[in-house]
Amino acid sequence: MSRVDSPSRGWSVLVVDDDPALQSLFQTLLGKDGFVVDCAPNGRVAVDFLLRNSYSVIFLDLMMPDVSGFEFLERLERDSPGMLRRVIVMTAAAQRVVDSLDESRVWSVIRKPFDIDHLVQSARECAAGAAVALR
Repeated sequence: MSRVDSPSRGWSVLVVDDDPALQSLFQTLLGKDGFVVDCAPNGRVAVDFLLRNSYSVIFLDLMMPDVSGFEFLERLERDSPGMLRRVIVMTAAAQRVVDSLDESRVWSVIRKPFDIDHLVQSARECAAGAAVALR
């Protein structure tokens, strides 16, 4: 649940993943690219972050304890449906699990292990798309 601040385009990202190593990686990669980065270890904490902050991008792991990525998406759809198009799902789940996700509701799905350059580029594209939608 830390934050990396960097002066840039004003883009922010919420990383929702229970793996501290991945949280740290995202903070480093996206922070260097100019994003403000918040991390939440599960969907319950992520909802609290959304009550206090607005995000250009949300990276969301599907398989987490407490409140899963699927439960977080349901809550987002109910409370803030416009935010769904800012979600990039990242998962190592079996294909049958991913098939149960309606990918048209989110920005994209990235399979773990992921390509770092693709991940950062996806964050930029999603953030730029969110910025255009807000105008």
